[in-house]
Amino acid sequence: MLTFESTHEYYLGKDPSIFYCAEHSSLMITQDHEDRLVISGINKDTMLKFATKLYRDDLNKTLESIKDKEVDKEVDKEVSEV
Repeated sequence: MLTFESTHEYYLGKDPSIFYCAEHSSLMITQDHEDRLVISGINKDTMLKFATKLYRDDLNKTLESIKDKEVDKEVDKEVSEV
């Protein structure tokens, strides 16, 4: 059983695949389906919260990037008019 002090780190290679099975409440991370990490006891709501946060964070980062580009264009326009 993992305790608060437990830390386990695994390296599965570049861009492993991630699968979730709601029927088994399990998250599986694998590179080649031979070596894999299976974490059981994760319910669907937890996975949805996780996925929603990832999506929102990525969307916010993208929107900030777009805003920064628009601000840069406005500044460039103002500078060129001077």
